[in-house]
Amino acid sequence: MHGHCSNRDNSATRKAWSKITGCRAKQNGDVYSGHFRSVLPNLSAHENENVPCTVRVLAGCDRAGTGAQVMREVARRSHWWRRTILSFVSGALSVILLLVVAYFGIRNFDTGGRLAERRAKSEAELAAEFAADMKDAADENRTDIAHHVQTLYERQQRDPNATLDFLLLSGGGDRGAFGAGFLLGWASVEGGNALPKFDGVSGVSAGALIAPFAFLGTKADLEMIDRLVRDPKPDWVVRRGMFFFLPENASFADVPGLVRDLRSKVDLKMAERIARAGFDRRRVLLIQATDIDNGTGRAFDAVAAAREAVATGDPKLLSDILLASAAIPGVFPPREIQGRLYADGGIASNFFYGGPMDESDTFGATWRRQHPNAPIPKTRYWVIINEYIQPTPVTLQPTWPAIIERSIYVSVRSAEAIALRHLYAIAEATRLRGDGDVEVRWVAVPQTWKPLNDRRFDKETMRLLSAEGRRLGANPNSWMTKAP
Repeated sequence: MHGHCSNRDNSATRKAWSKITGCRAKQNGDVYSGHFRSVLPNLSAHENENVPCTVRVLAGCDRAGTGAQVMREVARRSHWWRRTILSFVSGALSVILLLVVAYFGIRNFDTGGRLAERRAKSEAELAAEFAADMKDAADENRTDIAHHVQTLYERQQRDPNATLDFLLLSGGGDRGAFGAGFLLGWASVEGGNALPKFDGVSGVSAGALIAPFAFLGTKADLEMIDRLVRDPKPDWVVRRGMFFFLPENASFADVPGLVRDLRSKVDLKMAERIARAGFDRRRVLLIQATDIDNGTGRAFDAVAAAREAVATGDPKLLSDILLASAAIPGVFPPREIQGRLYADGGIASNFFYGGPMDESDTFGATWRRQHPNAPIPKTRYWVIINEYIQPTPVTLQPTWPAIIERSIYVSVRSAEAIALRHLYAIAEATRLRGDGDVEVRWVAVPQTWKPLNDRRFDKETMRLLSAEGRRLGANPNSWMTKAP
């Protein structure tokens, strides 16, 4: 019926279409129209009823009201697309709005992972603080060297072969079990290769947690830190629930168990012992953390922190310094100490062997000025690397997370090897200036040692690594004497 358009999708419609489209189509619009006009009269009445009106318009078979019908058909289809697009956009906006509401709701509900907002300092304030820090570090360095010169001169009067010994403990996360085991093994050595009483101990990250026990140096102290690293608790590292990824959080994880166990060991009694061992700054215990504000490493005087703990009856500052040095960025929370924000000492350098100084302020130059007729004692650096010294070879899959993780790992390993080479270069330059003989010895996790699995702070793996360290520490030939 010509007065009514139908779009019904049934067998009659399909049959009508097959008759129309089954004919050979020409490539001209006028021919199409003639083609449709030639086909439509041959359709049955039922088939003709099911031909879409747009086809009849092309065929010229719908004379009455044809333009209005076409416009209505076009409008109907336009409305359908408009409704579809609007539905999609409104749905997407609803999802986004829901996510925004959920985000701010979670922020207000879950506030446990955040530190207090800090006052922003001006550039002038930060510059002044940086300059003051550099001056204080240089002054402390000169003071320490002057004390070392005086102490060693007195010791040289009793023992002409007296040496100046420094122990440098590197970072390495759970690989710190190697250093703890190595020191315990070294404590079993007797004779000329026995564990010396160090004039100075420095620790970074995992090495910072070991450093106070190595500074005290008794077998009981070394056994205590070895037991601690051989028995990591499940709550040493705990992810911050299901919303750990919120950018307002200070870190992905927290370390409640590590804080508990460390503070139970580094208590007021231990602070008293450290203060006595470093009496009058004759021995130094330095813990490096990274000042995130100024972007520099800071070597905290842990002996001074221990004296403050004794004076106040509160050893929290001492343990906070150790935790700041071990605060892996983004993973463990940073620590705010005296208005500054500190994170892992390994950001600045993975082991600490002194800051920049003028040649006239070095140990050898100071000794020659004060005791020109006495031979300059030998200085010995003992470096324990709580990791492989070289990256372990792997076949890496070309995904961005794998590439980023591997790149950070390689950069840290490379920086550590470069730091060791720099220390060897300093030793050679010191000898060439006539400022005394300097020996550098180092040891690292053997490249042949393999962890049991990829889990961090895995008890069995840490025990295995502690045992490997103890085995190597008991053997004086484990020390390397050439730069890597």
